[in-house]
Amino acid sequence: MTMKNEEDAMRRDLRRTFLMPALLALLAFVAAPLFGATALAADATLYELTENMKLVGKDSPRRRATSELMGTANAGTPLCPMPVGAPPCTINATGSDNISLVTGLGKFGGTFTVVVQDNNTVDSPEFVIAKGKFSGKMDFSPAVLGILGPDGNRHITPMGTVVGKMHLDGVRGDVPFTGTFFLPFALDASGTAYYLDFNPDNPYHVVPVADNERALGYPTVRFEINF
Repeated sequence: MTMKNEEDAMRRDLRRTFLMPALLALLAFVAAPLFGATALAADATLYELTENMKLVGKDSPRRRATSELMGTANAGTPLCPMPVGAPPCTINATGSDNISLVTGLGKFGGTFTVVVQDNNTVDSPEFVIAKGKFSGKMDFSPAVLGILGPDGNRHITPMGTVVGKMHLDGVRGDVPFTGTFFLPFALDASGTAYYLDFNPDNPYHVVPVADNERALGYPTVRFEINF
C-alpha cells in the first residue's frame, strides 16, 4: 500500500465513526502540550515483538511484564557507534517493567545488543558490535489512568513515557535518554490499527500502523528513543 493510499484509508476510517469530532478534539487537546517533547525525530525506534505479562498484588495491584524488542538506531548515536552517515544499527533488546496500576508509575530495565549485517544480507543483522544495559522510570499513567480532557473526564490514551540511562559494556559512564512508547489502537469496529502522532502538521494526530511495524501480523508497540 502506498503512502497516499494509507492516508486515504485513514481518512475513510476517521470519517466512518460518529465519535470523530469529539475524539479529534480530545487528541488535539492531548497532543498540543506534547508537540515539543515528542515530535522530534527519534534517534532510535524499537518495536515490541513479544510480551509476557502478569498482574500481581491485591491491595496495590501491579503490572509486571517482560518483552523482546527489535529496531534500529541512527549511526553516530550512543546506540550505534558507527560513523555518521553509515547505515543504522539494529538493536535487539530484552526489557522488563513493574508498573503500579494505582498510579501508572513504575520502573523498567533490561539489556540490549547492537548488531550489524554480516555477509548474509538476506536475513536480519546478527554480527554483534556492542552490548549494554538500561534502566529508568516509566510513566504509564496516560494508558492506565487516562489524561484529563476538556470535558473534565479522564480518557485512556495509548502512550507512555520513560526517563532512563543506558550503559555500554566497556565504556565509562552512563548515557541519559528519554523515550515515548505508542500502543496500537483501533478507532472503530473495522479494527484498523493506529498510533498516536504528535506531528503538528498532522491534523488527525494518528497514523496507521505500517506493514513493517507488525510482528507476524500483530501491530506492535512502538518505542521512540532520544538522547
